[in-house]
Amino acid sequence: MSGRPRVIVVGAGPGGLGALARLRARAAEQVELTVIAPGARAVFLGGTLDVMLGRGEPEDFCASLRLDGVEVIDAAAETVGAAGVRVGGDWLAADAVIAAPGLCLRPADRLPAWSRAVWAWDPFGAAAARAALPELRAGRMLVAVCGMPYRCPPAPFALAVGLSDAHYDAHHQTRVSAATPEPMPLAGVGGEAPALVMDAAGAAGVTLERAFVPDLEASRDGVLVSVDGRELAYDGAFLIPPHDRPACLAGLPGDGPLVPVGPRGQVGEELLYVVGDAAATGLPRAAGIARGSGEAAADGALAALGLADAPAPVPLEASCYMFHHGGALSRLRVTVSPDGPAVAIDPPSRDLAPARAGEIRRFLASAAGGPTGGMFSERPLVGPGDGDPHPGPT
Repeated sequence: MSGRPRVIVVGAGPGGLGALARLRARAAEQVELTVIAPGARAVFLGGTLDVMLGRGEPEDFCASLRLDGVEVIDAAAETVGAAGVRVGGDWLAADAVIAAPGLCLRPADRLPAWSRAVWAWDPFGAAAARAALPELRAGRMLVAVCGMPYRCPPAPFALAVGLSDAHYDAHHQTRVSAATPEPMPLAGVGGEAPALVMDAAGAAGVTLERAFVPDLEASRDGVLVSVDGRELAYDGAFLIPPHDRPACLAGLPGDGPLVPVGPRGQVGEELLYVVGDAAATGLPRAAGIARGSGEAAADGALAALGLADAPAPVPLEASCYMFHHGGALSRLRVTVSPDGPAVAIDPPSRDLAPARAGEIRRFLASAAGGPTGGMFSERPLVGPGDGDPHPGPT
C-alpha cells in the first residue's frame, strides 16, 4: 500500500531474527517488513537442556516479538514462494521472502507410543519429558538421536552428561547412555570436536553408542534396535525425533528435509531465500550459522531489489557448548570462511557459564529489537545469575 517493496520473513529463530535485524539496520525506511511466527515469539531451542535438567521452565527461553516497524503475524506459514506466503488460507504478496522456519519434529502420530520413552527436542517437549519420565534411582537412561540431520549438534551429548551428573549427585545407581547415527559424535563438525565429546562422556560415565541408526519398526518399549541389529535396553529414554522439512517448504526443490540453496540462501533465480536449519549448506545446524545466513540473505534481497549494494560475505561464526562432569562447560567455536570451516575449542571451565547465559539473554533481547551484532559474541555479559555454574536467562 505504501509503494515500498515488501519483504516477508518466515520464522523467528536465529536465522529469521538475523535477517530482520539486517533489514531494519540497512533499509528500515525503504521496505515494508513482515515476520510470520507461531505464537508471535522467539524460542531459544538450547533451553531444552536446561528445562530437561530442571534448571528452568520453557517460558524462561521465550520472548514476544516486539520489533518497531515490523508487522508481526502470529501464525504458521502454509506455503512459501518467491511471490509471497500463504497464511490462514490467505495469500500475502511479497517482493522478496526469506524463509527461516527451521526443521520440524516428526509428529507424534508418526512415532511409536512407548510408556518408557519420550520424544522431544525443544523446551516445551523437554518439560513434558521431565514430567513423564520416572526418576530412575537405578537402571538405564538413554538419550538417542533418531535421525540425521538434527538441530544443535553437541546438545544430545551435553544432555546425557548433565543427566549422568544429576544422578551421580543424587547417589542414584543409574547408568546413562547416548546413541548417535554418526560414526562418531559431531563427525560433521570435525576437528577436535568428536574427541572432546567422547572425552566428556567418558569422564561423566556416559556410554556412547556410535553409528547407531534406529529401526523404529523393529524397536519396542524398553528396547531401541538399530538397523544393524544392535539393541539398547532402557528403563527411561529421551528420544530426539527425526527432523522433517516444514510443510511450508514442501513445494521447493530437493529431496528429504533440506532445500538446496545458493551462496546467500537463494533458491533458484527467484527472490526466495531459505536459511538456517532447513537449508542444505553442509554446515552445522547451529544458531550462529543460521544468524549469519539470515544476514547474508537480507543483503542479497536488498541488492536484488535495488535498495543497497550487497557487501562481500563475511565468515560465519557459531558457538556451541558442551557440558562436563562437575559443572564445567567447554565451547566449540566454528568459523566458516572461503577457505573452509575451522573449529577452535575453549577447554572445560566454569568461567564459560556467563558466556552461555549472555548468549541466551542477547537472543531473547533481539526479539524485542535489541542489538544483535554481539548476539552470539564471545564477550560475557555481567548481570544477575552470571556467577551461577548453570545459569538461565534473567
